[in-house]
Amino acid sequence: MAPRDLTVHHHHLSPGRHLYPALVVAQFLHAFEDLVADFHQRFPLFSLAPEFFVTLNLALFLLLAAMIPSVAHGRGWALKLAKFWAIVQILSGAGHLMIALIEWGYYPGMWTAPLLLIFGTALGRSLRRPVAVLEFEPE
Repeated sequence: MAPRDLTVHHHHLSPGRHLYPALVVAQFLHAFEDLVADFHQRFPLFSLAPEFFVTLNLALFLLLAAMIPSVAHGRGWALKLAKFWAIVQILSGAGHLMIALIEWGYYPGMWTAPLLLIFGTALGRSLRRPVAVLEFEPE
């Protein structure tokens, strides 16, 4: 057996690579809930045309989905973007829930916000752990 066959690469040890696709799916579900519940009309800072809102979210989803293979292979730039995206999703989920609490009722995105919090936190925690790289020397 060749020595390279015994090498365990860091991307094989990173649990975050398995959580990233779940966060992408959670974002897709969240965007869908936002759309059908008219979040684009109720967001307090600006109002978006429905067509623009759909286009923006679809483009974002495609970009995030396109990163899945790079995250799975442990590419440094992709893991950094995944970590950034996890933070954005945690803030988004918390924001939706806080507004629902302030309004004391349903706010668009409220039902899927916990998914963003759960998967965003899990991904962020898993990506901050140091990853050991094991290499075995032939005898």
